[in-house]
Amino acid sequence: MSSQIPLSLANITEEEILAATDALRSQELTLGPWTKKFEGLVSKHTNNRNGIATNSGNSAMEIALDSLGIGKGHEVLTASFAFPSTASAILHIGATPRFADCDARTLNLDVKDVESKICESTKAIVATHSFGNPAGIDELARIAQEYEIPLIEDARQAIGSKLGERKVGTFGRVTVFAFHSAAQLTCVEGGMIVTDDDHLAARCKLSRNHGYDHSHVAMLDELHQVRTDEHLQVRGHGYRLSEVHAAVGCIQMNRMESILEKRAAIAEWYTQRLCGVSEIMCPTVESNVEMSWDGYVVRLGDRFSREERDEVIRGLHRHDIGAGDFYQSIPTLPPFHSFDTAKNACPVAQSLAKRTVALPFYTTLTQRDVDIVCQTLELMLTRGTFSDI
Repeated sequence: MSSQIPLSLANITEEEILAATDALRSQELTLGPWTKKFEGLVSKHTNNRNGIATNSGNSAMEIALDSLGIGKGHEVLTASFAFPSTASAILHIGATPRFADCDARTLNLDVKDVESKICESTKAIVATHSFGNPAGIDELARIAQEYEIPLIEDARQAIGSKLGERKVGTFGRVTVFAFHSAAQLTCVEGGMIVTDDDHLAARCKLSRNHGYDHSHVAMLDELHQVRTDEHLQVRGHGYRLSEVHAAVGCIQMNRMESILEKRAAIAEWYTQRLCGVSEIMCPTVESNVEMSWDGYVVRLGDRFSREERDEVIRGLHRHDIGAGDFYQSIPTLPPFHSFDTAKNACPVAQSLAKRTVALPFYTTLTQRDVDIVCQTLELMLTRGTFSDI
C-alpha cells in the first residue's frame, strides 16, 4: 500500500548521495576506507575500542553470538516481545532461545523473569532496548555479572540512547546496532558490532569475511601472497558491508545529533496530542532515560481485543496512514510455535501484544502529519464498528 503518511521513511540527503557516489568510484568496494571510518565513528560514539561493520543488524547479532562460542546445547535468554530476528539468529547457530517476559511499563525485559529463567545451559543474555528505551539495562548488566554470563546489548533500535550518563553500548560485553532503512540512522542496510574485547572483535572480523584475515580483494602489496591457506583462518560468512553503505552510514553518523533532536520533537508532538486520550497509553520513559526514538508505539485500553486493535490498524490504512502491530510475542508466531510452552511463558508480552499500535514515525514527519494521524486514530476509537469507517 502506498500511504500518504507511511509508517517509516528513510531520511537521505544530497550529502549521502555524494558520499555513496564517491564510494562507487573507488577501487575498493568492500572493507575499504569508508568502512574503516564508519566503524571508527560508531565505536568512538560508544567509547569502545572496536567496531565491526556487517551487512545487517541480524548478521551482526549472529556473528556476535557465534563468536562468543555459543552453539548446540546452549540456551540464550532473549526477549519475547521483540522482532523475531534475534531468536532466528540463535537458532541459526544451533543454540536454543529461552524467552523472557517484558516489563509492562517499559516493554523491555522483565529483570525478575530473566533471573528466574537462568539455568546451567544459559550462555548469554540478549537485552533489547525496545523502540530505543534502555531502561533496566543496568540491572540486567548486574545480573549477567553476578552469574558470569555474557550480556549482549541488542541496541538495534537505540543508537544514541542514554541511561543516566551512560550511552547504550557500554553495558554489555558486546553490542549490536542496526542501520536499516527504517532506523534512526541508516546506511540503507547494515549493522555494527562494538566491543572492548579485542579477542572477540578479532573473531567477529574473521567471521564476517568468510574466515579470511584480510580483504578478499587483492591489493598491490599482497599480490605475492597467492595461497588461500595463508589467510583463511576459520569458517565464516559473507557478511561484509559494502563501501557504498558505509559511506551513507558515515554521513548519517555525522548528522546524528540533528536527526535525534528532530525525532525527539516528533515524539513530543505525539505525546502532547495523545496523553489525554483515555483509551491510549503513550510510551513510558523514565526520568533518567534519554531516548533515541526508533518509533512511537502506543497501547490501547484493556477493553480492546486483538481483533478490535487490528480493525483500528486497518482503519488507519484505509485513511492512507501507515500503522503496525509491533510486536507479537515470538513464541506465538507460526515459525516458533514449538517454543510456546510453560518453560517460555510470557503472559505480559502476550497480553500487551494484543493492543500495541505502531504509528508513523520518521525524521521528516511534520506536526500537521502527526495531527492527522492522531485525529484519525481518535476517530477509530470512538466508533463501535471500525470496518464502516
